[in-house]
Amino acid sequence: MTLQQKMLAKQSKKGFTLVELVVVIAILGILAAIAIPAVIGIINSANQSQQKSDASSLSNACKDMYAEVVAGTLNNQSTKQPAGAALPAPDASPSQKKAAAQALTVANAIDYAGLGDLTNKVGDFVYDSNTGTIYGKDDDAVKGKGYAQVTTALTMTDLGYV
Repeated sequence: MTLQQKMLAKQSKKGFTLVELVVVIAILGILAAIAIPAVIGIINSANQSQQKSDASSLSNACKDMYAEVVAGTLNNQSTKQPAGAALPAPDASPSQKKAAAQALTVANAIDYAGLGDLTNKVGDFVYDSNTGTIYGKDDDAVKGKGYAQVTTALTMTDLGYV
């Protein structure tokens, strides 16, 4: 074999053939078709879990704040006061404490619990006024039940804390 034939043989073996490239692209397409729905399912599951966690945090914040005001441990002399909340005096009567607690809003509960990042997510929640429980609107347990949407202006009375 001459030097020229050896060089031609080397040049003809460089790179991939069209068939090889098509096979690789087909394999990548099949892998993508399998992986994309799985990844989307994982993302949706994570979002639902986050929404449940946020709804639980908001519900607990409302219940805790309400209970503290009724018990008299959260009053207008407390260091941890929610912004804009009309809290009762320390020596207020039980009926005054309860009335003040019922007038508190979801926005007050968010501030009370330090959940400021939920302020823009409030529309993602619904509530059951019979139990005072807040749920994520995508929660399977509440779909089709017609629960009302949570807003920051809802009072504890609206949520069913009476």
